[in-house]
Amino acid sequence: MTPKGDLDRAIADYTEAVRLNPKYSVAYSNRGTAYAAKGDLDRAINDYNQAIRLDPKLSIAYNNRGIAYASKGDVDRAIADYNQAIKFNPRYAAAYNNRGGAYQAKGDLDRAIADHTEAIRLDLKDASAYYNRGRAYQAKGELDRAIADYTEAIRLVPKDAVTFNIRGVALDGKGDLDRAIADYTEAIRLDPKYAAPYNNRGSSLRTSGDFDSAIADFTAAIRLNANFAGAYSNRGLAYTAKGDFDRAIADYTEAVRLDPKFAFAYFNRGLTNLYTGELPKALADLNQASALNPKDAYTALWLDIVGQRSNVPSRLPQATAAIDMTAWPAPVIRMFLGQMTPAAVLAAAEDRDAATKKGQVCEANIYGGELALRNGAKGEAMRLFRLAAADCPYNFAERSAALAEIKTLGEQH
Repeated sequence: MTPKGDLDRAIADYTEAVRLNPKYSVAYSNRGTAYAAKGDLDRAINDYNQAIRLDPKLSIAYNNRGIAYASKGDVDRAIADYNQAIKFNPRYAAAYNNRGGAYQAKGDLDRAIADHTEAIRLDLKDASAYYNRGRAYQAKGELDRAIADYTEAIRLVPKDAVTFNIRGVALDGKGDLDRAIADYTEAIRLDPKYAAPYNNRGSSLRTSGDFDSAIADFTAAIRLNANFAGAYSNRGLAYTAKGDFDRAIADYTEAVRLDPKFAFAYFNRGLTNLYTGELPKALADLNQASALNPKDAYTALWLDIVGQRSNVPSRLPQATAAIDMTAWPAPVIRMFLGQMTPAAVLAAAEDRDAATKKGQVCEANIYGGELALRNGAKGEAMRLFRLAAADCPYNFAERSAALAEIKTLGEQH
């Protein structure tokens, strides 16, 4: 990062250059870049405008003005500028890379990948183009391709903590927890003040069942970034998994204070309130989670479960209008609506991918247990809860739910 004083001196020099030669387009463009580095985007854009007025084919000014527009959130104007930069310099690798980033921001991942690929073709040593293409592949769910791109970016720039961190996320997505943890650890070694890999390593450790180490990592992330709502929520999940509900609720509460639209934190606080017998609080939290994210099937399910215990009329039939009823856990919802039997749901949980099957069978058991409990079949409910508690992945909310239900039913006998 260039020191502010150096930027001020640079701006003074470019200003003197344009005073001496008011038609010096490159000096305007360079001063614009210095202003952009200071965060003064409006002045930067004004200078790029002047540079382009003086030299309508100055591709670097179009590219850099595009970066400034993108930083202001004006993605369409950014793309228009990158188009001009490429028009006047078809071999401008950075402009392709930047346009790819703008297409990613718009969600046009195929165009983004095409642009990053062209940037790589023009400059095989541009680590950022590999990184950006990896992000686009990851967003499409093509994790092997993403990992390959991140690996090439790391080969080119071996000390980039950000790329190690994001490759860890991709590896975690594939279920390769050991390699993910190794990448997060390397990111932390390279940049000990980087909060994200602590949070991500904590999530992987929680998935592996090492809740104490996970809590330590989430705590480190919070120490580095006191406003890290996701780390508070994740630490809450680890506390919930350990049965430390008071600490969990405190963390979820801080997460929603920091981010009042954090639906997942409301959802998890709602479940934890359910585990502690606080039905009104659970219902309020799940209602808030549903309002923030009406498409979430799991929120709809638990809202129905808590609502039934609170003598609130079911809204599950209406909720299905916003939920994707072609994908799991749609069979579970149909079971609650009386359209499928528990046995049919268990059959629907089958999947060729072992990890997917394990998660879906876990959910078939816990929700089958909830339905059995609703129908007064406590013995069958206990059997299914025990199956879920034994077989659910450590990072599934359903595992904590099953353990809580087993404890509650045990206390009733």
